Amino acid sequence: MFITITGELGSGKTTIAKILNQEYGFDFYSTGRIQREIAKEKGITTLELNQQMSNDINNEYDKMIDNKTIEISRKNAQRNIVFDSRMAWHFVEKSFKVYVTVDSYMAANRVKMADRGAEECYHSIEEAARSLLKRKRLEDSRFAEIYSVNTTDFTNYNLIIDSTFILPNELAKFVFEKAKNQSVEQEIYLSPQRLFPTQTIRDINPDYVMELKDNADNKPIDVIDYKGFYFIVDGHHRVCSKIQMGEKLVCVKILNVDNKGYVEKYNKKMEEIVRIPKGCFYDWEDFNAMKFLGYPD
Repeated sequence: MFITITGELGSGKTTIAKILNQEYGFDFYSTGRIQREIAKEKGITTLELNQQMSNDINNEYDKMIDNKTIEISRKNAQRNIVFDSRMAWHFVEKSFKVYVTVDSYMAANRVKMADRGAEECYHSIEEAARSLLKRKRLEDSRFAEIYSVNTTDFTNYNLIIDSTFILPNELAKFVFEKAKNQSVEQEIYLSPQRLFPTQTIRDINPDYVMELKDNADNKPIDVIDYKGFYFIVDGHHRVCSKIQMGEKLVCVKILNVDNKGYVEKYNKKMEEIVRIPKGCFYDWEDFNAMKFLGYPD
């Protein structure tokens, strides 16, 4: 079984991959490991290889890494391998493709607190967030240019998981179980605490929320992605019940929006759906005894 893991900066994807290696017996291959193998084959140090890669205007080293990734997967078709790589999902055949997402504020906080050397030393979470956003845009642009793919397009992956409020060992177990029992249908799991309401608390029936706690289901919650924030279109009561039950992930369906801004399933413009006063977010937080990490503008 092959699992390829990519995702957002600060999402903890490498940690998840290492736990799959340590706890579930997967061989672990990362871009860094492949770079070390290439450096060894060329008889140079990894530092020298990195210096050459920085001046590689023809992307020859990217191609070497890609070819090495393909070679490893083809020579080890019967082994369990997890690939921690931005692009392995694109090159490793028959892999279970995982994308790890995370709230931008949480990602920035993780990177700020981590010891990643002088190059990633930040004085504030805001500075870290700006740096991550810049790096992400540069990476997205670079990969689009080299490979003609959008690495942040969720349709490329079998499983999208949110690492914002869940421990890496829990996510690794979740990934392993999903990969072992993979279905044809793509699945997206986000933290219920990242889902913003589009209804007021006056529309929420507390008794029905309590009832749902005793009759939980895994039916996907309809949401839309609006400027990087996820808004509930249908399923407010179920989200409340899951937050109050302490569930860390909820299955969602991200609805399609056409080029005129209409949410196809509901035939409403996205701006109409998310038109709700900011105070309603505070009411939602109070009702569910939670706190959003940040708010939409």
